[in-house]
Amino acid sequence: MTAHGADAAIRAHGPGPAIALTVWGAGGSSPVGHSGRILFGGDTVCFEFQARGAAAPLILDLGSGARRLGRALMLRDTGPRCDVLLSHLHLDHIMGLPFFAPLFQPGIAVHLHCGVLPDAPAVARALRALVAPPFFPVEALEREAVTVHHFAPAAPFDLAGFRVTPVALNHPGGCCGFRLEAGGASVMVIGDHEHGNAAIDAAVAQAASGADLLIYDGSYDAESYAVHQGWGHSTWECGVALARSAGARALLVHHHMPERSDSDLARAEARMRAVMPSAGFARQDMRVDIDPKATSR
Repeated sequence: MTAHGADAAIRAHGPGPAIALTVWGAGGSSPVGHSGRILFGGDTVCFEFQARGAAAPLILDLGSGARRLGRALMLRDTGPRCDVLLSHLHLDHIMGLPFFAPLFQPGIAVHLHCGVLPDAPAVARALRALVAPPFFPVEALEREAVTVHHFAPAAPFDLAGFRVTPVALNHPGGCCGFRLEAGGASVMVIGDHEHGNAAIDAAVAQAASGADLLIYDGSYDAESYAVHQGWGHSTWECGVALARSAGARALLVHHHMPERSDSDLARAEARMRAVMPSAGFARQDMRVDIDPKATSR
């Protein structure tokens, strides 16, 4: 894995990465707009994954970082189709939807994929409540070019050059993690998740087995978690434990809480790297190249 704009844990080799990840937002709960969070960034969760040879990327979650991502996609002209995986429908993961440029671009079909509600109509109703008056002036999801799809956790499907395997997470209202595989490389994305449910934790560990990169909800550390137990989030220490038990080669922690400053996050990252050198905290605008033939440096 090669990280651009942040320290690299693993170095990739070959003509190009099997999977390229761009972090457009790494925060959780709400955006942050003050000078204390410049290094790690203030936008909420939005990831862009590009499989080698695929015409268009696969987007995971539309937090506030989706506004900048949408503009970048328009400048790149990535083609007539845009696929988005939504881990769940909490506001910090969809607040960028009303400002996502492809929704308003003629000739682009936007496909939204979500598995936390019973079916696609239920997901569509929930999203339309956000992207419509009185909360937003334009009913962007009423376009014929916007399609909402439903998937079942643990049922694999193919999308944007990836083999996608969703896994149910432990979070109020439900949430899905995703194992993404392309070109022999694998990334396991654990969004909002609280450790402690034995059955769910076992399924998550199985899905993460041997991943080249594990992306994990490290909203808290062991000390601060006690007063937030039951809120649906985890710790970087649990991320390290999962990475080790699952045999993941590298760990990237995300969902930084808004009250945590750059200095807070840097100190926590240093503590984590002392026990797992191939781990790091996600930074807004960082790019990570993932290749299964990479070797530790």
